[in-house]
Amino acid sequence: MQPVASNDHAVNLSASAPCDADRALLPTTPQTTLTSSNDADAGTAVTATADVDVDSLNSLEKGGSPVRSGLPSSESLHDATVPSTIKKPFLYWLRTSKHFITITILLALFTDMVTYGIIIPIMPSIIADMHGDSTLTGVLVAVYAAGIMSASPIFGVLSDKMASRRLPMMIGLSGMLIATIIFMFAKVYWLLVIARFFQGVSGGAVWTLGLALMTDSFPANEMGVQMGKSLIGHTMGLLGGPPIGGLLHDAFGARAPFYFCIAFAALVIFLLSILIEVRADEVLEIRRYECEIRERDIANGIPVEEARHTSLWKLITTKRMIAAVAVTTLEAFDLSSLEPTLPYYLRDRFSMTEGQIGLVFIAFTMPTICSPLAGWFSDRYGAKYLCSSAVFICGCFMLILSIEGKPLWAIILTLIGIGLSTSSFIAPILGEISAVVRHTGDKAAFARAFAIFNIAFSFGMLIGPILAGVIYQRHGFRWNCITTACVLFSFVPMMLLWMGDRNAKMEDVAMYEREMEEHKRMLQEIEIIKAEKKAAEELNANTLV
Repeated sequence: MQPVASNDHAVNLSASAPCDADRALLPTTPQTTLTSSNDADAGTAVTATADVDVDSLNSLEKGGSPVRSGLPSSESLHDATVPSTIKKPFLYWLRTSKHFITITILLALFTDMVTYGIIIPIMPSIIADMHGDSTLTGVLVAVYAAGIMSASPIFGVLSDKMASRRLPMMIGLSGMLIATIIFMFAKVYWLLVIARFFQGVSGGAVWTLGLALMTDSFPANEMGVQMGKSLIGHTMGLLGGPPIGGLLHDAFGARAPFYFCIAFAALVIFLLSILIEVRADEVLEIRRYECEIRERDIANGIPVEEARHTSLWKLITTKRMIAAVAVTTLEAFDLSSLEPTLPYYLRDRFSMTEGQIGLVFIAFTMPTICSPLAGWFSDRYGAKYLCSSAVFICGCFMLILSIEGKPLWAIILTLIGIGLSTSSFIAPILGEISAVVRHTGDKAAFARAFAIFNIAFSFGMLIGPILAGVIYQRHGFRWNCITTACVLFSFVPMMLLWMGDRNAKMEDVAMYEREMEEHKRMLQEIEIIKAEKKAAEELNANTLV
């Protein structure tokens, strides 16, 4: 008897019944027919009964749930990837859980932004020792944004090709740790600029890859809530960095803020090292068997879509993406315009120390707990009305802040309002960006899209402190606030016209459901292909004996 071919394309394992519309391709009888390409040419077939191991197929049929019309959970996809017969890694349930992923990304964003913001209250004294002014301070704040802008597209393209987000994030955080150490020991201004730039480069990796990992891990109808949770780390780091830096500086000395950043960077690197990217493993598995799945689909009459590639230019020229980019830029511009000027204003008017200035910045961080609530609202009603109203309200608070002669308590209340409105209009944006990518049909463009997000955020951080520093030096704090308010008001009409509403959100969720159904079907097809190969190999071994 001639042995059965066991190459990737020659073996065809089928049950007595053909595929149905739900893709239930699993055999229902213990007898399985294997037809090799060689035997088919001779008009013969080889039949194996108990000798063929179809246990894996039968277990898949019994244990693997059929494709649901609803939304598959991330846990069900994880279980489909790791069969119960294979020993799972230590603490697998924890290392793949969505809560662990969210906490890890939250801490990663916190570490990035606290590294950016922790030196805000101590920069005046650092720059003064180097005989600088507020303009040089603004440049030092802005160069961080330049690093993010230059690195984000590179990390976006590389990450989409690699499928894995974890390892590049660890490399980025390691670079941030090294740059922070250099900044801590720098004695000249140009070395501060270089260290700050490479902190931004590392931040580009953290943001681009961290947000892409969140998109990989959560369904569309949870994206706003989960992104809102992770953005708590962003806002707490961005706005909590100054009070942390000021308090640590006053209590433990000039290097204490930097030790704090180094410790958190090391913690996040550890968390990433133990995190398991189930989605990345699935993507790599699908890529490996892509040709075989395609041939099976063609043979069974299933329409096969051609792979699409979306360029950065196509993403950025979509109206919905333009609106999302505008909101992202506004958030960064709004906050970064206050960071280099508010410490000088508080010091000059109220004679505050670095620690006291840091405490005032706590007013920014208090409303960050509302980010998940804003995300929940956008998951159900879309981002249009939430973002546009929050941006308008933020502009109103900036006008209130520009009123001269206010007592300190009034300034703090106004800063709380600014922080609350800012937290509300940034949380829905990440869901908007994911929806834009999904509509383009390119399933591997999420990191590139979040690279655009980073560029937009960095652009706001770049122009905000520089413009604010110049305006403050020439015209004072009042006109700095008025300018920011006018910029915010000017973008509200664009948001009302181009951002997604409730109907768009429901369409996004439905598209995600179809994508996840197809993803799960392909994983099931891979299990069948593997079982076919295993059965053919065992039959060959028995035949040769």
